[in-house]
Amino acid sequence: MALKRFLIILAVLFWGFNSFSQVDTSFVGSDTSFTGTDTSGFSSFFTYSEEEMSKYLEYKPILKFGFGSLSFLGDVRDVYYKNPLIGRKPVVFGISRKLNTFLALDFDITKGYLTGIEQNTLRNLNFKTDFFIGGISLRYNFEQLLKKKDVFLSLEEYRVLIPFVSFGFETVSFNSKGDLYDAQGRKYYAWSDGTLRDRPETPQNVYTAQILHRDYVFETDLRELNLDGLGKYNTSTYGIPISAGVDLHVHNRLVLEFGVTYHYMMNDLIDNVSSAGQGDRKGDDKNDAFVNAYIVAKFDIFSAKKVVDVTDAYSDVDFATLDKMDSDGDGVIDLWDECPETPAGEKVDEKGCPLDDDKDGIPNYRDKEVKSDTILVSTEGVKLSEEDMIALSDSNDAINEDEICQVYPSMCGKTLLRRHFTEIPTKFKFVDKNKDGYISLDELNDVIDKFFDFEINLTVDDIYELTDFFFSQ
Repeated sequence: MALKRFLIILAVLFWGFNSFSQVDTSFVGSDTSFTGTDTSGFSSFFTYSEEEMSKYLEYKPILKFGFGSLSFLGDVRDVYYKNPLIGRKPVVFGISRKLNTFLALDFDITKGYLTGIEQNTLRNLNFKTDFFIGGISLRYNFEQLLKKKDVFLSLEEYRVLIPFVSFGFETVSFNSKGDLYDAQGRKYYAWSDGTLRDRPETPQNVYTAQILHRDYVFETDLRELNLDGLGKYNTSTYGIPISAGVDLHVHNRLVLEFGVTYHYMMNDLIDNVSSAGQGDRKGDDKNDAFVNAYIVAKFDIFSAKKVVDVTDAYSDVDFATLDKMDSDGDGVIDLWDECPETPAGEKVDEKGCPLDDDKDGIPNYRDKEVKSDTILVSTEGVKLSEEDMIALSDSNDAINEDEICQVYPSMCGKTLLRRHFTEIPTKFKFVDKNKDGYISLDELNDVIDKFFDFEINLTVDDIYELTDFFFSQ
């Protein structure tokens, strides 16, 4: 039943988050490339193809497979329970889905067995249970808090080591059994000298009791014995897994995960000993738990070839500080400052621009005539006289455009200053009224006006084509 419940939950959550974790790429047009935005919201300065971006941001599932080492932390414990590296060896497998660059959902299955054996002068208790765990955990890695200058070195575009923590929910099924009899059906009795014998320790049995050797065959169903009057208690329970560890990036498609998981159970009967017992079966009132130290290989075999992740490219940038930066100290942060180099101490409006009381385009601190009644002013904000405007319109000192290269040869050559015109299509040559081989803005506007006045024989498609040609010159 626990397996069935887990598989149902796994299917619902996996396919649900499969849709939620997709990034909407509907804004991508028909162009072969575009400058996109990654999931963290930072604009990318790299140009990716639509196919690369859509595949990358889908966050394909990652397969997981590995082994662990279990140590039981209940009422009946093995002698090595304090060392989690030499416990029982479970198999761990599952899938992982990224939600963004630092959060992921892990769907894990762990299968193995737990044991506990206590044999001393106080009590002789043991158990073994096969178990199956299905769990769902939310993982957080600390990559967004690390900088490239940290001790976590970079390997290509990946960090070598990335620490993580996770917290989740799991279902657990168990069926505890005890090794109470040897292969010949003789019951074990623990004696004070440390031996196991076929009879209780009494003066009469000292010379007749035979020494037995445990065969480690756990043949007796402990729940069926009902030693503490608990009846047929439920052998399925729930747990809370809490993990911590590091991811070692070996390759862009292979990561080795080293971690330790503490499994806290909502049950105190995995070892069949609890506070309900009497005598040597008396346990504490704490729930059972166990620790799994594991290594898991994670394979990213479904994702398309990786493109550069914007958050990786800028992982050494402190965006939190940039968001609050105010370079000119005018009280308006740089992100919203339309005039980012305002002199210190100058008053600004809500856009970060210095005040301009007469709206002549010259800020007050540079305006020598703060209350001018016109926008026709000099660079110092002084109203232009009629003589000033006539002088400004005098183009005697100017040179023709086609003479620039003769007067200033250093400005031509390989630069873009020299204009190279595209041949005008035959059907549009009539637009070039001055026959200079170039359709000017005035010539284009004149044709468009005549088109709307029905004075010219052109179609809508012709107008679009003419406009495209104008901008391509």
